[in-house]
Amino acid sequence: MNKRNFTIYDIAKEASVSPTTVSRVLTGNPVVKESTRQKVLAIMKELDFSPNEAARRLTKQQTDLIGFILPDITNPFFSQIYIEVEKKALEKGYTILLRNSMNISAMESTHLREFTERRAACIVFMGGRINKTNPDMYEVTEMQEVMSRVPIIMINGKMKGVKSYTIRTNEEEGIRSIVKHLVSLGHSKIALIGGSKGISSADNKLSSFKRILKEFHLEFNQDWQIFSDFSVESGRVAMKKLLENESLPTAIIGINDLIIYGAVKECRDQNISINDFSFVGFDDIYPSDIVYPSLTTVNHNYEILVNEIMKTIDNIIAGKTNKKGKLIDTHLIIRESSKEC
Repeated sequence: MNKRNFTIYDIAKEASVSPTTVSRVLTGNPVVKESTRQKVLAIMKELDFSPNEAARRLTKQQTDLIGFILPDITNPFFSQIYIEVEKKALEKGYTILLRNSMNISAMESTHLREFTERRAACIVFMGGRINKTNPDMYEVTEMQEVMSRVPIIMINGKMKGVKSYTIRTNEEEGIRSIVKHLVSLGHSKIALIGGSKGISSADNKLSSFKRILKEFHLEFNQDWQIFSDFSVESGRVAMKKLLENESLPTAIIGINDLIIYGAVKECRDQNISINDFSFVGFDDIYPSDIVYPSLTTVNHNYEILVNEIMKTIDNIIAGKTNKKGKLIDTHLIIRESSKEC
């Protein structure tokens, strides 16, 4: 490895200590044991690492560095938001670093520590702990500690007890637009499938769905509401379970588009005509306009969402600290998958 590429994370790995310990050695923090300090300094000498330059970087905030944490880069919903933010960030001369947490809390903690150590200008956070209906107290405390040093922008999520910048799309109105559309097509038997209990994006849509059905004087059928997760395979699992019912709905709403992809595939695998149902998704991810049938789905107004993210980043870098939440309207995109009952 070229010595110019060494970081405190390399030193920490070689010395079998945490990056925090290395940074404390660099800044002369007295809480580090003398034996540990000497070990870290020996590794630095061995690797010809410049502690003065490293310490300078640690104490200087990188005003152009934006950290971005998301739970699953393979999910088009997250990746298309990131890609658009990255484009605009680069246009403004910012450096943006993507970290994929794989929806693992410990990985989120690792990435949060990295961006804190790097003294990033701010962190954009999607999914994971900010979508837990009841997050762990450790996760809340950690977010509070990070925010005391680096501002966090939460996208489509929030945490009780953490006053961060929040940008959310109006998912309740999205569900209302779906139900209204299906009712206009003559549907009264409507299912909601996918998602996981305890994840706010699923819990909130479910509570909205129940409330909106009442507004339209429709009954909620517990057998037609199936939690299964958020992937294509989860959509297949949910649809398979739904098809086991003697009484079936005429319309099926997916927690996201991927769920509907899976549901349609399961119907085809069981030789069940997809024309027996109207399908509606949520997110309007890239493939939804080219799959067959093209998918009726709720769009998050991505251009407005991305612009709000960038506006918030600009305000943070400019020293503006207004932490009021921003709620963005969604809109329904009507395509082939929804039809008259």
